[in-house]
Amino acid sequence: MSPQTTRVSRRAALRLMAVASVATLAAACAPQVAPAPTTPPAAAPTAGAVTGGSAAVTGGSATAAPAGGQPKPGGTLRIGAVGDVANLDGHSWGPKNGFSIFMIFDTLTNYDENLKPQPELAESWDFSSDFKQLKVNLRKGVMFHTGRELTGADVVYNLQRPLDPKLQSTVASFTILPGFVPPNTVFESPDKYTVTIKTEQPWPAVFDYFQVLNIIDKETADGPDGKMNAAGTGPFTFAEWVQGQYLRFEKNKNYWQSGRPYVDGVQVNIKADAVAMVTELESGAADIVLAPSWRDFGRLKANPNYQAIKVPVPGTFHQFQPNVTFKPLDNKLVRQALTYALDRQRMVDTIFQGETTPESLPWLPSSPAYEASKNNAHAFDLEKTKSLLSQAGVSNLTLDVVYTAATPEYGQMSEIYQSDLAKVGVTLNLKTLATAQMLDTIQKQTYNGLYTLNDPWASMEPITLFTSSSSAQYRKNNAGYTNDRYTQMIQTVATEPDAAKRKQQYSQLNDFLLDEAFHMPVTQSPGRILAAANVKNIENRQMDRFMLINTWLA
Repeated sequence: MSPQTTRVSRRAALRLMAVASVATLAAACAPQVAPAPTTPPAAAPTAGAVTGGSAAVTGGSATAAPAGGQPKPGGTLRIGAVGDVANLDGHSWGPKNGFSIFMIFDTLTNYDENLKPQPELAESWDFSSDFKQLKVNLRKGVMFHTGRELTGADVVYNLQRPLDPKLQSTVASFTILPGFVPPNTVFESPDKYTVTIKTEQPWPAVFDYFQVLNIIDKETADGPDGKMNAAGTGPFTFAEWVQGQYLRFEKNKNYWQSGRPYVDGVQVNIKADAVAMVTELESGAADIVLAPSWRDFGRLKANPNYQAIKVPVPGTFHQFQPNVTFKPLDNKLVRQALTYALDRQRMVDTIFQGETTPESLPWLPSSPAYEASKNNAHAFDLEKTKSLLSQAGVSNLTLDVVYTAATPEYGQMSEIYQSDLAKVGVTLNLKTLATAQMLDTIQKQTYNGLYTLNDPWASMEPITLFTSSSSAQYRKNNAGYTNDRYTQMIQTVATEPDAAKRKQQYSQLNDFLLDEAFHMPVTQSPGRILAAANVKNIENRQMDRFMLINTWLA
């Protein structure tokens, strides 16, 4: 077999980052990933069935062993979700994909509870000491749902495909993994079960890409019915999508994890609103509901007939972001004034029912960028807001805040913000937009003030947030913010192989973010579900993505 080689050109990488905006509604699917270790990781080959590093979650707490006794095979899981998926593309990180179409796919590796990469489709690997070359040894005998064996050429295709700018414009999605891969990266498959990755500069965050890159079947994706069909190597096969009504998946009887999954199938029923969705759960017509309101989450949490489960370490966070191309938001004193007017604690207590934590920076304690002393740097202080506006010479300020009504929390946060800003003479007009219009508006910076959404990737190696989120600098971010120093700081940390030095550089970036105030984190946005008590052993990857590989019905 001749080697399969793909090179990512610098021009193509930069063009991709310019095309692909990453503002996302993916509260249910944004990844939770580990920092790259100082010593390049290597996993020993694993024989037989493995769990891919998943941790069982019951009632919001991770446990090491399956919950609820001896697993029993059979049955169909009925899942409720508000809103349909945008497409069936496994490389699309849309807001509903994480607990639906992603069950079709596997990834190369998966972080364990200690945030270290563990074998999945990649059985073992060798990383060079300079972080410039990675050799990946694939698991043998893994079959796509079409009956074709997974090969190195398939992995090269998957590593390269999300970087095609044409895909960004033809697949209706919110983001397809932009910004993860350094320019001039070379992907090769020297033989059937080996893949090598070579970069010009160190790539310490390569396992972040592996964590979020679903391995899809090329023949299906590129085939004539690729838009209405999907195939991977995952625990469930795609069976049917009736748009606006339901998605149906069946057990993969040839799954490489022997004996898994336990259930025979999964049906995701599309609901018009969260009230109808939770009503079905309480009536017994649903087994699991995705992203219920925080009020229902808290209400049923105390009921022994249900499980209220949230991802322990969420990868997404809620934020407001100003349009710095709109005067006077080009003045950082005005932006600082606005972030001091955010009553984050009130929002956490009243909207999120105390289930999250207020934050001025997006990092969790598990992140190498986390600094407790800075996490409350922009605590609510309306006197500070008035003082900064006075220093900037700004009065009688009127701004819009735009958001989508698809998630009620956005409007509730904006109403609290509006009320507090009115106390210092700032008028905030609330404007709801349809999702597609919302994304177009913020990506083109045509909003006259701020927007609010959530943002992913905060619990990966932090450099991934800086290169692949609404705060990214390698392309024009959603705030329209550009700064040469910021660009240089990001470039430096992105190529630093030493974890201790990266930690110091992240601290400098934190100071920069707080000072420039072109994004304003509020609180985490954890994936959450409600489930009937008889649904056993619901798991999650180390990210906002629930898994059903070992789930069973009692």
